[in-house]
Amino acid sequence: MDDLFTIVDMFFVGKLGLSALAAVAVAGTIIGVLVMLAVGVTTGCTALVAQAIGGGDRRRAEVVAGQSLALAIGLSLLAGGVSVFSRPLLAAFGAAPDVVAQGTEYLQVALGGSFAILLTVTFSAALRGAGDAVTPLKIMGVGNLMNIVLDPILIFGWLGVPALGVAGSAWATVISRAFSAALLAWLFFVNGHKHFSLRAGDLRPRARTIWRMSKIGVFSSGQMLMRNLSAIVLIRIVAVFGTVVLAAYGIGIRLRMAVMMPGMGFGNAAATLVGQNVGALKPRRAEQAGWIVTGMYGLIALLMSVIFCAFARPVIAVFNADSQVVAAGASFLWWFSPTFVFVAFSIVLGRAMNGAGDTFWPMMITAVSMLALRIPLAWGLSIVWSESGIWAAIAVSNVVQGLLFATAFWWGRWKRIGQRHLQAARDI
Repeated sequence: MDDLFTIVDMFFVGKLGLSALAAVAVAGTIIGVLVMLAVGVTTGCTALVAQAIGGGDRRRAEVVAGQSLALAIGLSLLAGGVSVFSRPLLAAFGAAPDVVAQGTEYLQVALGGSFAILLTVTFSAALRGAGDAVTPLKIMGVGNLMNIVLDPILIFGWLGVPALGVAGSAWATVISRAFSAALLAWLFFVNGHKHFSLRAGDLRPRARTIWRMSKIGVFSSGQMLMRNLSAIVLIRIVAVFGTVVLAAYGIGIRLRMAVMMPGMGFGNAAATLVGQNVGALKPRRAEQAGWIVTGMYGLIALLMSVIFCAFARPVIAVFNADSQVVAAGASFLWWFSPTFVFVAFSIVLGRAMNGAGDTFWPMMITAVSMLALRIPLAWGLSIVWSESGIWAAIAVSNVVQGLLFATAFWWGRWKRIGQRHLQAARDI
């Protein structure tokens, strides 16, 4: 549901031409930095709320949720200030003047209304920590329906509304997300959720709570930064081999997201189960939960691995029937698909460790596997083995990353970190 906002926006903006599409793409890179910071807030929120709920301390969970919202509001104010510099920020990417002009309108609205995104994801993170993933799903579904209706109206000027172009897409998203945020705020502050009944005073900043969430979240944001850096460098290596290979890689990356999407859901479940059991002083059951959830997603990953290997060519042809693209894309899938089970280890066990409050080791494992191993290996193998060398490097790094996450989870340092957070709970 979160990704659907972007997909719908890109669909309608694409009707305005390549410049408009490029404007949203470049602006999205800057917005990605804000999303990276939001990941830090939500990871800390989910972990501490899960531990509080697991320990039967509803009031502490409410305080954590309130402080997470206060932090999200602070980030949105910062983003609003940055929106003033939208034009020079976009110009720094070297985009054409018309792209910069349209991108500026889009970015100013998106950053100015960033409170809507940040509040929605923060409310949702608190609910996930409490074990409720259904409520945010429903509310985000309502927001998406509103966005689908508002996008063409505001972009193209339907129903007598002035045509806002690219900026209309940003306004549609902000309005839709703000509506979702309002529904969630009503649930938290007015109607009352079974785990949350917040008061206005819960938003008053508490330095110790914010510091504890930040200690958890900063490494989670760092992990996302490393993933993004790896992706940027890798696509530059791929681009050397031309448009055909680049197109095949782009299709492969989108298929990878199809594999990872259910893994993220299972990973969030693992984070909640681990966090709540750590909070309940049941570390052994927390560990069992992590392995069981990994096994559940591992079975799905294994099935998808068999399907993608067996039907690699027709799967690629669905996106592009060009024979060269199909051949290059199938080669990518034949290398990548057998590593799906190791991807399951990485996603689920990494998020399970996050649920206990351990984000440092997941960040370090990501740094080793994606920056220290994948990039140099892809560059070196591409010299002697062309694009197949890149596919091989991705596969090898997936296996190494999965094994490192499995080892780190088995090692159990995350249990001790979870205990430290519990001991510090008296400060919250």
